[in-house]
Amino acid sequence: MTARDAGAQARLEATFAREERRGLMLGTVARSIAVAVIIGWTVVSNPERGLGRVWVVGCATFFLVTGLARLWLYRRHLAPAAAPYVFILLDSLALAAVLIAPNPFSAVRVPVAMPFRYANFLFFFVLLMQMAFSFRPTLLLWSGLCGVGAWTAAFLWVMRQPGVITDPTGGAADLSTVVAVYFHPNYLSVLRYENEVIVYLLVSAGLALLVWRSRSLVAERAEAERARGNLARYFSPKVVDTLAERDEPLGRVRRQAVGVLFADLVGFTTLAESMTPEEVMAMLRGFHGRMEDEVFRHGGCLEKFIGDALLAPFGVPDSGAHDATDTLACARGMEQALDAWNREREARGLPPLRMGVGLHHGPAVLGDIGSERSMAFATVGDTINVASRLQTLTRELGVTLVASGDFVEALDREGADPALLTGITRRGPHALRGRDHPIEVWAQE
Repeated sequence: MTARDAGAQARLEATFAREERRGLMLGTVARSIAVAVIIGWTVVSNPERGLGRVWVVGCATFFLVTGLARLWLYRRHLAPAAAPYVFILLDSLALAAVLIAPNPFSAVRVPVAMPFRYANFLFFFVLLMQMAFSFRPTLLLWSGLCGVGAWTAAFLWVMRQPGVITDPTGGAADLSTVVAVYFHPNYLSVLRYENEVIVYLLVSAGLALLVWRSRSLVAERAEAERARGNLARYFSPKVVDTLAERDEPLGRVRRQAVGVLFADLVGFTTLAESMTPEEVMAMLRGFHGRMEDEVFRHGGCLEKFIGDALLAPFGVPDSGAHDATDTLACARGMEQALDAWNREREARGLPPLRMGVGLHHGPAVLGDIGSERSMAFATVGDTINVASRLQTLTRELGVTLVASGDFVEALDREGADPALLTGITRRGPHALRGRDHPIEVWAQE
């Protein structure tokens, strides 16, 4: 795993940890509501009167109070990571004890095995429901084991009490014997106990599997969104939709022909010296945002911002039939966007901005550059350098756009609309810094 992947995984785990805590809080609220409903139903339906009813309601209220106390701990980040495991164990033991313990204030002495005749075990599912909100598979499995363990301990304790009988042994028992045993006041059904704990374990395991699957889906979605977000930094939404369907969106490292647009603001350094830092950044954001819209609108790749400059290759990640045409159309769109913005600036009393654009077409190397800690998709090679030098040449020639002869030839091969070349004229060969031989250039005033 790379450092970048490890960082993404750490952020995902931190997100899960926050959601688990919120889930525990929500689960505790759900449990408190369920207990409140149970208390209300107990007041209405329980046959006990006087102190007997107070005892029953008090036992239920105990779980309401402890739940609210835990909610208070969760909200204030006072509960350690192991606290939910301890809480569910204590809840399970307390619930088992409350369900089988005789009511000391009851007017009727209920046989010790009688609580197992009722549907008391269903109350354990309230605890399981509470833990399902935690979004933590291990906690659900632990809840299942705690519930089964507590109920098993209660069952074994009752089974050892004097007078308690269980299912007849052997297969020769007649019907009358079976019926007599079943209706005995202290009859304890092993089969019922087995059914209860098996179903409880299956439900807890199923919920744990469901939560694990949900976490996996969330992780996959987060990874997909992260990859999509990374692509959206460079490509138009339409291209991102196409790339998102690929297993290897940007492909292997390769060399292919691309159209390259390099643009920056003329006189930016001088202009910035008279502005506050906030004004400088606001102007850059305004410029970058408008130019980015044009790059994406014409299907280009926004590779990077370099101060007030930007680099946008076309025909990336896949070559197209009109890469040079799209490059020039984008340059025209950027000019129009800058003109519209200048009208807004002048209406506010701000000076107009000028831009220089360099255009070139040729082979470039495409692939990821950087280190494991920080990587980025890039186009590199002489074609990129030439576009940058052509943009610099706009200053020397006093023009707004300079294109190479190779770029104009690519337009001819693509059958570009001649109207796109309006105002662009041949300027002959010019020497560029870093190149041994001059190249043919075209320029626009």
